[in-house]
This record gives sequence, C-alpha cells and structure tokens, in this order.
Amino acid sequence: MKKKFDVLVQGAGMVGATTALALARNGFSVGLVERQNLDLLNGLLADEIDNRVSAISPASQKLLQELGVWHDVTSQRCSDYFKMKVWHENGSALMQFSSEQIGISHLGSIVENRLLQSVLLQHLKHLPNVQFFKQQEVTSVQQLDNRVQINTTAKAVLEAELLIAADGRGSTIRELLNLPVTSGNYAQTAIVANVNTEKFHENTAWQRFLTTGPLAFLPLSNGQSSIVWSADTERADELLQLPEEDFRLQLAEAFEFRLGQITATSQRMGFPLSWHTADKWLEGRVLLMGDAAHGVHPLAGQGVNLGFADVAALQILLKPGQPAYQRRVLRGFERQRKAETVTATHLFSALKLCYAQEAPLLCGVRNAGMSIVEKSSIIKRLVLQSAVHNMS
Repeated sequence: MKKKFDVLVQGAGMVGATTALALARNGFSVGLVERQNLDLLNGLLADEIDNRVSAISPASQKLLQELGVWHDVTSQRCSDYFKMKVWHENGSALMQFSSEQIGISHLGSIVENRLLQSVLLQHLKHLPNVQFFKQQEVTSVQQLDNRVQINTTAKAVLEAELLIAADGRGSTIRELLNLPVTSGNYAQTAIVANVNTEKFHENTAWQRFLTTGPLAFLPLSNGQSSIVWSADTERADELLQLPEEDFRLQLAEAFEFRLGQITATSQRMGFPLSWHTADKWLEGRVLLMGDAAHGVHPLAGQGVNLGFADVAALQILLKPGQPAYQRRVLRGFERQRKAETVTATHLFSALKLCYAQEAPLLCGVRNAGMSIVEKSSIIKRLVLQSAVHNMS
C-alpha cells in the first residue's frame, strides 16, 4: 500500500530534520526517511560531550528559535563565544574580533551535532503531520507526472509532490538519479577531539593557520575545547598514531601554548577533507539540500550554517496553503542558494590556499593584510557583519 505525503525528506541529520520541521510547521505533511536507527529519538545523550560539534551562527540560531527548538538546546549544553582570534605561524599579525564590535550578544555558539539533532527529532515526533521511516534505505526513485515515488529496503512505497534529499555528502538520492557533482580533494584530514587545557578558553574561538593546515580551538560548555586540526594527509596520519602524551605536546606547540599545556584529550577521530557542489540541485521533483548539494572545508566548524540557510530560504518560499512543488519557485531557490554556496565553497578553498603559502613575499603580503584588518574598525565590522548575517 502506498503512503502519500506533501513532502518526503531523505535524511534526518541536522539539516534534514530542520527541513522536515520547517515544512511541517508550515502545514505540509512530511515523511522523514532515515537509514539509521535514530536512537536520539529517546532524547538521551552521553555524559561526555561528543567530538562532533558545530559553530552555529546567529542567523542559524534565529531560524532555530523561530522553529521553537533553540531554547531546548541552550538549556542543555551550549557554549556561546564572544571573541575570535586568528593568526598564522609565519608572521606576527593577529586578528581579533568581538561581538561588541557590531553590537551583538555573541558571535556564535558551539553545539554538539548529536544534541541539536536530538532536540529536532524530539520536536518532530510530537507533530501529527510527520511520519518516520527509520532504518530504511531508498532503493529507487521514480518521477511520475505529478508525484515522485520512492521504494525503500523495508518494502515501503512512498509518494509525494516533492522529494528533498538531505542525506549527506554521499547522497543516495543523488547517486540514484546520476546527478553530476563538481568536487575537489584537499589532500587533508581533519582531526577532531575534545581537550582539557591549563587555562580557561575565555569563550573565544581560536584559529591558527599552519602551512600544513588550520588548527581551531572551539570553547565547550564544560570548560574543555573542541579541536579541529586540519593537516596534510601524511602529517595527520602521524598525529593520529601518536601516543596521547606526544599528541598533547605537539598540539600545545602547534597552538603556541595559548591555553597552556594540554592536560587530557578524548579519543581522536580523523575525517578526509574535500569540497563538492552538485551541478543541479533540482531534478524534476527532487531537490538537493545541505551536504547532498554542497560541502566545504570545515574552517571553525561553520559548514552546517550553509545547510541551515538552505532551510531558511526554502521555508520562506514554500508558504502554508500552497503546493509543495512549484517549479518556478524551486528553480529560483536553486539559483540563489547555488550561487551563494559556490561562492562560500571557493572562499573557504581560497583561504586554505592563501594561508598555506610559505613564499616570503606572499607571507609578507598576508601579514600586512591581516595587520590592516586588525587596525581598521570599519573593515572588522564589515567582516563580522558578513560572517554573522550571511555565512549561514
């Protein structure tokens, strides 16, 4: 027996769950399909803060507030940061940004991915117009005259006006439709872990650029810091294999002991880094969003904000009482968001390339540029306003 919805969403991660919630709040019936078990539906989290965190921008927080979930996140584990410090190993310039410079309460908040996903799922499970299809992989996608139909590994046959693929970088839907992707490999691995430091993190997001890749320290609510150490693959493999004591010492040295010694670390995890953008986001009645459509370098954990901006734009366009599938409207969404995310993707790549340069002349130019930014309150405000309001 077929089950019919206004919208099907494949993928119940942060972006997929937010998409489902936004559309359900707008009155659409939603079928949410996820390959995982979704144990986070029970709302239980481990005592330790998870290694995978994101820096949620004020613009993304605004969306989550409008959907009624942000308070449930901040009432649990969430760390606002008020300052950002950026410097390079080759040069003396230091750029410092603060929320006071543009008159806002904070620059962003560091949140565990699992916590935010759990809160979103808790809200979704209480909505009568949302139905979950857990532990099911999509096996086929058929584009019909006025519907799209999917089949799953659990023998479910689901139909909707619109299918949204929010199922990550290796999107099953994108592969089933043979949608082309433009991509590149950074030849780097991101090492993530939570660390204890001698000194307090000062509710500051720290970013030091090394020639082998950027190192970020992001403040956590329990006083620890989440590190994202992106390093050339060979260097990252060495770091992942080091005994903990040796790793802690090399990490502290790479960070110039800004927070003193590293006194403890959680388990280290490594993730290969690449970028991609789907050549088409809309194919018939199938729309790609989030990492299924675009992926960037994880500079300071900002990537998920691009996915939340996808949701915010779609929520505005698909208004209550209107059809879920409106080709002209969705084409406009595709053009707007694709242009913005392609720009962000290449900006992140350019920053990575710029800060990796070791030539003395280029180092001098980079150092001078950073000094100019640091001394100009006007440029600082422009940079911060762009990051806070647009990088979302």
